[in-house]
Amino acid sequence: MKYISHSVEDTEKFAGELAAKITPPKVVCLCGGLGAGKTAFVRGFARACGIERGVSSPTFTLMHRYDGSQSLRHYDLYRLSDMDELLDIGFEEEIENGISLIEWPDEFMEFMPPDRITVTITRGSGDNERIIEVSE
Repeated sequence: MKYISHSVEDTEKFAGELAAKITPPKVVCLCGGLGAGKTAFVRGFARACGIERGVSSPTFTLMHRYDGSQSLRHYDLYRLSDMDELLDIGFEEEIENGISLIEWPDEFMEFMPPDRITVTITRGSGDNERIIEVSE
């Protein structure tokens, strides 16, 4: 599935529509460069799951947990260098519950479940345009 977003609000809306179609447990890998809109995507996804508190990237904490109508874990793996660091935060157990949204999964794809959803966000032609591709 391919979607063209023209604003942060479009990205959040699309993420919310995708969230409504997902049944836990599920891993959603979010791929894209810095500033692509991964955290905006998570914000819209979280809102659709009944999470009203602010969503921010867990760059330094590695994982944020949000509870609403669905339980969400939001990971940022950018600073991790190996699987041992990921295992130390209980990754294997955590992804078995709720929905896990994982930013920067690229170096760890071999450890992701085979039934994951991958969302790739790239910049489009305008400053605010994003191309969002979803694959299973």
